[in-house]
Amino acid sequence: MNTRLTLMMRTEVSSIVRNQLRILFGAFICATILTGYASSATAKNDADATKVYQMVYSATLDPKTGQAHASVTLKQHRQLVRSIEFVMPKDRYLNMRPISRIEINGDRVIWKPLKKGDTLHFDFVIDHQRSNRKRDARITTTWALLKLDHLFPSATSRVVKGATSEATLTLNAPTQWSIETPYGGGAGQIFEVDNTRRNFDAPRGWVIAGELGVRRENKNGRHITVAAPLGSGLQANDVLAFLRWTMPSLVELFPNTPQRLLIVSGSQDMWRGGLSGVGSLYLHSDRPLISGNRTSPLLHELFHVVSGLHSKVGADWIIEGLAEYYSLTLLLRSDGISKVRYNQSFEWLAQWSADTPCIATDRSTGKQTARSALIMRALDAEIRSETGGKASLDTLVHKLVQADEDLTNSSFRAAVMDITGAPMRALASCP
Repeated sequence: MNTRLTLMMRTEVSSIVRNQLRILFGAFICATILTGYASSATAKNDADATKVYQMVYSATLDPKTGQAHASVTLKQHRQLVRSIEFVMPKDRYLNMRPISRIEINGDRVIWKPLKKGDTLHFDFVIDHQRSNRKRDARITTTWALLKLDHLFPSATSRVVKGATSEATLTLNAPTQWSIETPYGGGAGQIFEVDNTRRNFDAPRGWVIAGELGVRRENKNGRHITVAAPLGSGLQANDVLAFLRWTMPSLVELFPNTPQRLLIVSGSQDMWRGGLSGVGSLYLHSDRPLISGNRTSPLLHELFHVVSGLHSKVGADWIIEGLAEYYSLTLLLRSDGISKVRYNQSFEWLAQWSADTPCIATDRSTGKQTARSALIMRALDAEIRSETGGKASLDTLVHKLVQADEDLTNSSFRAAVMDITGAPMRALASCP
């Protein structure tokens, strides 16, 4: 067979064979790309079965107490998990009741489970106010809105080398309440929780429950759910229509966009902004889909959701600048705005942030974000020029996403250098 193929390649290859080779090559490339996206998930699937333990997360939302009565259950056939350390501030996590023992040191709770498994019960205060005294989590007699990241707090675990978890989530609520999560909907349903970036799985993202108005849509293979309390004022159909024309451009930029997206809102007295989460985001009903300066709060938060980029050590200006830049650029690419209006938007951002320097910050403000968006646009143009059009800011974003690390100012510059081979003038005045 190899000899025959060699002879054929030394002679004229028929058009049919050439077409077949193109198809096979294309399939190989697609498989290679998909393998890259799924590498961490495959590693978990190939985990040693003797080193797999189960984490069962469960909670019941209780409007009478304003709390969620929660539990975390560990199931293991031998001592795979030695300890789990949670961050549990005393003002929100009450009445901790383990079967085994825990050690409490301020907000740190160290749980040392039994060899065959254990359960930790606790109560979680749902209502929460931000520094401006506006709530970003709330429960009433008819609905509740909160993040699973807070209900089941961040944790670090000490486990046997190579051990990995399988996790599920179950939520319950009063009769007649609906429940929507990034993993699916339904009270009492068992949802699989799989964080391919970590071996220790925990539920993440927004959850909304109660007497809800819910709209659903499928676009580009993605299941989109928009949910809010009845009478909240969120125009769910407008949100879905907006996403129908912008989603293709978003998926083109991020082929690994989650298969499920949940968009939630609350009452008028809640925080008037947007907050991203894993596979989900919160958007106040008064926030426009396209603002007066033509940036899009919804696309801004979606960038955070689908990119998964996070920063540390003063690099928040980078993440926020990218999100703001792409909130405009995705509108342009989807023909939501013209090139003339696109340019006008950046002119407005330049005027508004004219007196704002590019500085290291852990929380980028409005003007800092505007200045950063301008820097990202200039950086895109410079990368294209330096590489003869072979790379762009898209290339840089893909590189950052693939790195799967918290972004710093130095790692951002290093990623740019890897692409261009030289420092960029656009970043000359930045940290």
